[in-house]
Amino acid sequence: MGHSFIRAFLACTLTATSISVFAAPPGLLMTYSFDSLSGKFGQAEETKAKSFTLGATLVGEDYRASLFVPYISLEGPGTLVAGTVTGGSGNARRSQQGLGDMVATYTQDIVGGIQSKGFAMSATGLVKIASGDEEKGLGTGKTDYGLQADLAYRFDNGFGLTAIVGRQYYGDTPELPLLNGNYATLGVNFPLSEALFINMNTSQRDELLAGTEKRKERAISAVYALDQTSALQFGYTKGRSTASPDDVFSFSYVSQVE
Repeated sequence: MGHSFIRAFLACTLTATSISVFAAPPGLLMTYSFDSLSGKFGQAEETKAKSFTLGATLVGEDYRASLFVPYISLEGPGTLVAGTVTGGSGNARRSQQGLGDMVATYTQDIVGGIQSKGFAMSATGLVKIASGDEEKGLGTGKTDYGLQADLAYRFDNGFGLTAIVGRQYYGDTPELPLLNGNYATLGVNFPLSEALFINMNTSQRDELLAGTEKRKERAISAVYALDQTSALQFGYTKGRSTASPDDVFSFSYVSQVE
């Protein structure tokens, strides 16, 4: 019952965080996600952020097209950038909320069908739309772009290996001179039952600002299929550098539109 829909969930809810793993049957998937992160990010004051994200993914035979729209609550001196926080308002503490930067993605399968066993490869393009208010720290005020290659190998027993390599191009912001950089993710995923799936990965991204550390994180998530058309995900991410959040807790619900 659960494996094919769980793979659909992983492909369509994690693309925005560069963990696109599996393909899905044709159709429309809706995702509803809540994330909470905190950390000092090299600053004197801690920054906390919570977000509720609505996502819609159109799934074709060999492609996936997604749009993610977040509503964010931010408390602290940092600015939200690509799922983490960086400097942008000195040490001034602020409490803001509002629409964040939207993310649109398109994934095209290149080798094999990712739903099938064996090796598969796809290419993903990402566009971050400057919909968040940069003065409130809810975005950078610039449009960013990303390109990545998604690799996967799935064994007969359902155990899978994944690798992602990509490059992010940031919009020019004089107040926040972000550096273009590369990123990579290595992961494993495996079923514990027909309805329960585990995904683990480690990732690294180049520094966002000159003189800062690279972003390094490890993540684990459990995806549980409620039925043939809906699933839940619980996730936890641990940062391993000052450029990463200390902790990220996430919860997602996905359903297929009939």
